[in-house]
Amino acid sequence: MNILVTGNLSSLALSITRRLIRDQNKVVLVSYNSEKLDANLQNVAVHSINPGDPGFFNILSSYKFDVVIFLSTREEMLDDAGDDHAGRQLDALKNTLDGFRSENLRRFILISSTEIFGNSKDPSKDDWGAPASVNGSILQSCEQLCRFYHEHFDLNLTIARLPFVYGPQEKSGLLRRLIEDGRHNRRITLPGAPDTPCAFLHADDVADFVNSAVNADYARDTLTVNLSASNSIDFSELADMLAGHYAHIAFQDGTRNKTLTRPMDNAPAKKSFGWSDARDLKVELPGVVAAANKTPVKRSFARLMVEKFRFDSPLLPWVELIAGAALAFYLSRLTNTLIQFQYVDFRLVYVVVMGSIYGLRFGLYASILMGVFVIYTWLQLNVDWQLLVYNVGNWFPFVMYFAAGLIIGYAHDKTENQIINGQKQYQLLMEKYTFLFEVFNEVRALKDEFRERLIGYRDSFGKIFTITQELDKLQEHAVYLRALSILEELMNNKNIAIYSLDSSRTYARLEAKSPDMNPSFILKKSLKLDDYPELLESVEGGKIFQNTRLLQNYPAYAAPVFNNSYPFNVPVAMIVIWAVEFEQFSTYYYNLFKVICGLIEASLVRATIFLDANYSKMYLPTARIMNQEAFLELLKVRLEMKRSKVSDFQVILLEEPKENVEAHYHLLSSEIRAVDIVGMLRDGTCYILLSQADRHASSEIVKRLERHGIRSRLIETADLPLD
Repeated sequence: MNILVTGNLSSLALSITRRLIRDQNKVVLVSYNSEKLDANLQNVAVHSINPGDPGFFNILSSYKFDVVIFLSTREEMLDDAGDDHAGRQLDALKNTLDGFRSENLRRFILISSTEIFGNSKDPSKDDWGAPASVNGSILQSCEQLCRFYHEHFDLNLTIARLPFVYGPQEKSGLLRRLIEDGRHNRRITLPGAPDTPCAFLHADDVADFVNSAVNADYARDTLTVNLSASNSIDFSELADMLAGHYAHIAFQDGTRNKTLTRPMDNAPAKKSFGWSDARDLKVELPGVVAAANKTPVKRSFARLMVEKFRFDSPLLPWVELIAGAALAFYLSRLTNTLIQFQYVDFRLVYVVVMGSIYGLRFGLYASILMGVFVIYTWLQLNVDWQLLVYNVGNWFPFVMYFAAGLIIGYAHDKTENQIINGQKQYQLLMEKYTFLFEVFNEVRALKDEFRERLIGYRDSFGKIFTITQELDKLQEHAVYLRALSILEELMNNKNIAIYSLDSSRTYARLEAKSPDMNPSFILKKSLKLDDYPELLESVEGGKIFQNTRLLQNYPAYAAPVFNNSYPFNVPVAMIVIWAVEFEQFSTYYYNLFKVICGLIEASLVRATIFLDANYSKMYLPTARIMNQEAFLELLKVRLEMKRSKVSDFQVILLEEPKENVEAHYHLLSSEIRAVDIVGMLRDGTCYILLSQADRHASSEIVKRLERHGIRSRLIETADLPLD
């Protein structure tokens, strides 16, 4: 099975994962900080995604999970997670439930805490809890949210409430925190009075319960279970156990602190789920302490200094600041300029400002201008220019101007180039990730398609049996109705039509069509087959037509239906798919269409044989007029087709006695089509059922019958005496 473990993974996640993969399950760990997990295990994938992120389900939907396990933040995890994370877990849980509510999960498991019974006087009789903390209220809301999805979306739900959890692999929790305090602070503060009851459940026992919940099918009325250790203790007993390992530590009872996670009765869990804890804290505590006391690898002093003052270290700027100040102080003492402030060179300030604002080029231009200005000032003072040229000390201002313009301008351009390059890299990364996301969606769609095909292959015999049952009808139009729904479902297409063919194969008459057909198609009720020579050639040859050449006005697929009675090997109907998606022009789709059409053909032929064999029982002996029972059954089927918008028809009431209708049937038949049916109902009145006719065409038939002296009128289907 594919199993998702999400929520707060700082506790229990790895213990549950190790237990699940022993049964060859594929486990995916997903949380906002899951990269911190040491989950180098086989059949385990780790993704650092916030469960509350809107794209959470889209990213993970390709896995097709069978089970989802959500680990909520319990009281003992708050010191590591903080109240902020505990508050966000409700949004994360809702996002997870929304994503997977329609995925037909085998089970959704919520790991909660007995903290919700904070103020409850008798937890054994209180299934809802009475929380006395913010986190307890959030846990209660999480449970109520899961119950809502269970009741309204038929979610298979199990809620497990836990006490304190411990284990050698658990890096967080109350017991681990007490042990760490004993190691480092030489003092352990218990979160409660000595007589405060508590229970510590081994993480492997929790993992055993989760594994059994994943693989078992519990009664649907068993939603919640309280897990606890069989041997509950109090904090004074816990202090005695820890004192055996840290004898030099003085214990203090933190009476002002209060723990809300309490022990529960294990009997309901044993009775309903057949689970019991197999590990005892007194036996397991030495192993937990030994795992916590493992000494980390010591590193050399030089290695520590390199790591402390690496180039990206936040300490490096402070080191440079102090070293630079010391250098400036030394140079000031060396040049005897401790507190002198003689003048401010505005020309130098101008060069610095221009270089810092506009970059290297304008910094150099500003340096040149200020250099020219210095030369002009020198000449205005009537000082010999040779003194300016040959006295090296007079070059210092020019050097400073050019150095300031060059350095400040270069720094500006470098920063600006870094920003531009960063923007380009960001744009490139966005294009890259957009492309990868599109590829991911395509791969996911292909994976879903292949998975559905694999499931379809596995369930092919069941599908064939279902189709055969659906098509097991003895009424031709009933077969049309069921065949259309089967084709729409299995072919995943809403542009399907079924036509009957006349004996000369000149026209194809519409019998049924998809009710939700694309409105851009103007579907004709009769097709002249001579207008479709490529299609006609395939139909007469008994082949399925596939419009791979994209011929205009041609359907995408068409399959003939042959009659195996006289006349033999003659197409009597045609199943047409007018339009398909590009991906449906495939061999798989072609073969699927061929198999389904073969089953439909067998049912239509069987219905035709039945009608031919029972012709004398269904029609009057003197004319092709259906008797009461046969015509009533036909009307019921056609009314169902009309209500489903699969086909349409009109009804004409013949206001003539049955004897006159029989006597003048040859005149009557000359004015109607071969697909139209004449029949009588229990009131003895004869009717004409006009297939796929509108009211205008039906009115014209009434007028033509009047010219032959046959009185008739058009009636609504609601006026038919079907009772």
